Amino acid sequence: MYHTIKVFIFKIFLIGLFTLGTIEIFYQFNPYTERNLEISYTASIIEKYKRLQSLRSPKIVLIAGSNFAYGINSEMIEKSFQKPVVNMAMHYDYGTDFMLKQIQNELKAGDIVIMGFEYIIEAEGNMGEKIQMAKLFPKANEWFDYKDIVQYIRENAIVRISSLRLTLERLSSREEAHPTVDDTTSIFFRNAINEYGDLVSHLNNPPLKTIPPAVINDKVSMHLAIADMNAFYEKMQKRGVKVYYSYPSYAQSSYEHDKVIINKLNTELKKEARFPILGELQEFVFADSLCQDMVYHLNAKGRDIRTQKLIDLLKNAH
Repeated sequence: MYHTIKVFIFKIFLIGLFTLGTIEIFYQFNPYTERNLEISYTASIIEKYKRLQSLRSPKIVLIAGSNFAYGINSEMIEKSFQKPVVNMAMHYDYGTDFMLKQIQNELKAGDIVIMGFEYIIEAEGNMGEKIQMAKLFPKANEWFDYKDIVQYIRENAIVRISSLRLTLERLSSREEAHPTVDDTTSIFFRNAINEYGDLVSHLNNPPLKTIPPAVINDKVSMHLAIADMNAFYEKMQKRGVKVYYSYPSYAQSSYEHDKVIINKLNTELKKEARFPILGELQEFVFADSLCQDMVYHLNAKGRDIRTQKLIDLLKNAH
């Protein structure tokens, strides 16, 4: 009986080892690795970071989630201030800690940083998103750490299982997307950005007729994110880098619905922030007709209006 149990446990161990080995092989030698580098929106960090490193100082660096990716016209800013601009914004899910570490080592005296983090921003962010970026752009490994070995195992296992599932789905469907900026449906892919790092794939896409409400509740807090921004601001002050915060764009309909929560977060921000804030919250609440597909995302007309507001506020702050 004891021998039978030992054999059974050994078989389970072998099956588990084989399963884990298969998952790891598919992850390390994914047949779609090259294709992912070509089309993944996450891979656009390669172009963004290359521009960040190449720009002479003084330069202007924009950092936030997708509200800056969608809603900034960097060319307007560059022409207005006669300084090179890079838009590093991608997705709020990376968290403030990760995003600020992205840029801090490339900043020099005279540079200007504009932070525009969303109201739902977290400090830590989504670990899986960071791991996936690091797979495509290994330097991203320098921008995050694991709390402990348990988190390392858990998060990497989740990413690998998800990757295997997607790979099997792609192998079975044999259908591959071929997104371009010229089409009127695609948004997130590597070449969806322009030379400045702005997302431009949505500019010729038809906007949604109705902007869906935001997913936000009264338990949300920016406390930890503000602490990250404060620490970044103080570090940059010593280096001679100017740092500002600009409110994220937000759809009027959702602001009316979420006003109590948003105003609470604004009070928290104004109370705790040590960095200068450009303008007032209400200046960045936009009519739904100026939004593209969600509360934080502006369309072509909206991004130009928002960018001009930002330019005017930054000029007054100097």
